[in-house]
Amino acid sequence: MSRMQICDPADVPAEALLAPVPTTPHFDEKSHDKEQGPATDQDHHAPPDWTFPDGGLRAWSIVFGCFLFACTCMGFGLVWGALQDYYHSHMFPETSLSIISLAGGLQNFVMGITSYLAGGIGDRYGYKKMIALSCFLAYLSLLASAFATKLYHIFLFQGFFLGFSQGLGMPLYMSIPSQWFLHRRGFATGIAVSGSGFGAAIGSLIVRQLLTKVGFRNAMLVYSSMHGFVWIVALFLIKERRRPQAVGAPRRPQRWLPERINGQFYSLAASIFLGLFGYLSPFYYSSTYVKQYVPSLDEDSLLVVGPLVVMNFCAGIGRISAGTFADTFGPINVFFSSFFFGGLFQIVIWPFCKSYASIMVYSVLYGLVGCWFISLIPVVCANLFGLDNLSTITGFMILMNAPGQLAGGSISGVILSSSGRQWWALTLYSGGMMIVGAFFVLYARFSKDRRIWARV
Repeated sequence: MSRMQICDPADVPAEALLAPVPTTPHFDEKSHDKEQGPATDQDHHAPPDWTFPDGGLRAWSIVFGCFLFACTCMGFGLVWGALQDYYHSHMFPETSLSIISLAGGLQNFVMGITSYLAGGIGDRYGYKKMIALSCFLAYLSLLASAFATKLYHIFLFQGFFLGFSQGLGMPLYMSIPSQWFLHRRGFATGIAVSGSGFGAAIGSLIVRQLLTKVGFRNAMLVYSSMHGFVWIVALFLIKERRRPQAVGAPRRPQRWLPERINGQFYSLAASIFLGLFGYLSPFYYSSTYVKQYVPSLDEDSLLVVGPLVVMNFCAGIGRISAGTFADTFGPINVFFSSFFFGGLFQIVIWPFCKSYASIMVYSVLYGLVGCWFISLIPVVCANLFGLDNLSTITGFMILMNAPGQLAGGSISGVILSSSGRQWWALTLYSGGMMIVGAFFVLYARFSKDRRIWARV
């Protein structure tokens, strides 16, 4: 049996690192041919016969369970564009878009902060218990929001409480596939995380149709019940699989903060922090843009949310393909490209799309490319900082998403309103922020390898 010890994280295939790996004792991985036996995860702290299923009906059913959670929980933030348009048109027409979008930003902000803390809590008290608690509280939040009559009710139930509830489970079901897969870890995790895009696409259609047919209260009652059913099914499918501790192996302390902080760390953190201020604007304002430039459409028609649905669907495809592109061109290079071209598409394509067909084309391009960076965060962290404490550093980088998720959409709304609904002003801001974020990661890129065409 041929063996190859991994010494440099830059040599690890990007797809093998797509998942935020739970903080566990350090291990060295060895490659195995499928015909030569089950995949193993060589760890001097774990029993020598510890293996990964790396496939099979049980393992793939767990991936499907995680996919369902991503569809309903991670996808809600991208469905917000459909809800926001309804709130502005029917429930709170006197309230500016910038204020309403802040509720969606609050949900993402709180979810990001909670997720950073929930990972450590789940390691201590069990993943499935935390995920079940997350589902129960999220169901109550959605159910309570059905009775909202004031804007602050939306902020409270669909913003703060829903974000807190969903954040309790998000890092845990994202990590479970890593406990069942080794060689196919990136592919399995990519499928699980892609649920956020596919779920948002389907959710946008369902929410729009329910809102126009049965009204807000009944729509949210049905929507929350659908989520509850999906979560029950997903809970039966998932199963935590922790690596057992070898007899006499020392336990490493669990840390809440990164151990290694250097220029590369600040470069990557600043890139994510700044780029996120522009990333969500197309998702939040797609329906509003369609209604302004394609006025012939019935404002209650599903065609209004068509570009948003396509954008979310393509985002799901993009997240699956991110690891493959990273293996070919280098994870940091693809990370840079995602921010750079995502921002460029906003500036040079979006404001010139005046027909429904051209808006659709833009939605496809942005959905496929603009989301790569999300799946590549743990890959880039492993490339820059190594495998040790990967989940801690990745968790901190995910936390850097939170400010942009909270305020990015609202700032876009203020710019749109202040400019007299001149969309070039909004796209110049949001696209510009993504491009600025792209350039901030260049310090980390060239401090890793100064060669322009290097696969880094």
